Amino acid sequence: MTKSPLRTAICIAALALLAACGKGSSYAGTPAQTGSAQGTTFATNFSGTESPISENGTWQHVGQDWTTVTKANGFAHGTQTGIKDYDDSYAYLSGFPANQSASATIVLNTSVNDSNTREAELLLRWSDADHSATGYEINLHYLGDYVQIVKWLGPLGMFTELVSVTPPKPKTGDVIKANIVGNVITVFYNGTQIAQATDSTYATGNPGMGFFIRAPAANTDFGFSSFTATGL
Repeated sequence: MTKSPLRTAICIAALALLAACGKGSSYAGTPAQTGSAQGTTFATNFSGTESPISENGTWQHVGQDWTTVTKANGFAHGTQTGIKDYDDSYAYLSGFPANQSASATIVLNTSVNDSNTREAELLLRWSDADHSATGYEINLHYLGDYVQIVKWLGPLGMFTELVSVTPPKPKTGDVIKANIVGNVITVFYNGTQIAQATDSTYATGNPGMGFFIRAPAANTDFGFSSFTATGL
């Protein structure tokens, strides 16, 4: 989402937050461990083809105002048309403690040479309902123009940017990771810390992933070839 300019204007107008809740389910891939909060984990390499992504009910998506994530050819990506503003594609897990980490390996179409926006996103403390999505989005621009930590406020198009930094230029095989511990969100790129923000709005929720494009960019230009989430 080249969201920065319009995002700020929209956020100022957001006066009410909608509560949201995720739906629980069983895990596929590397199973989440139940019982102990610390040590909960999930990992996938996105084998097979699914649209929307499920992996035996592991991935959740309830929000009707946003698009879903698909997997094919060994990576996950979005399903947007790129025309409607802020209808990011997302999917998230369940059963994680409040302190959590998400990381993913990047797949990038290196033949892209236009300036249309493409983002790959990690989600933390995510929850949704029919017309609400809340939590923290860590987005990465495909040219490395920015990494933003963004707080979603519920209704479509309602969010606020907590911090924006310039990361290394992404390439296939790079790893982006984000943690939230207490009220501190920290972002790492290839193991090096690049951003941090503090916010106490959301105390619960689950890790996930998301994607955003603006037309005529293609959803398959930017995705993840693996994803891991861990309870901290």
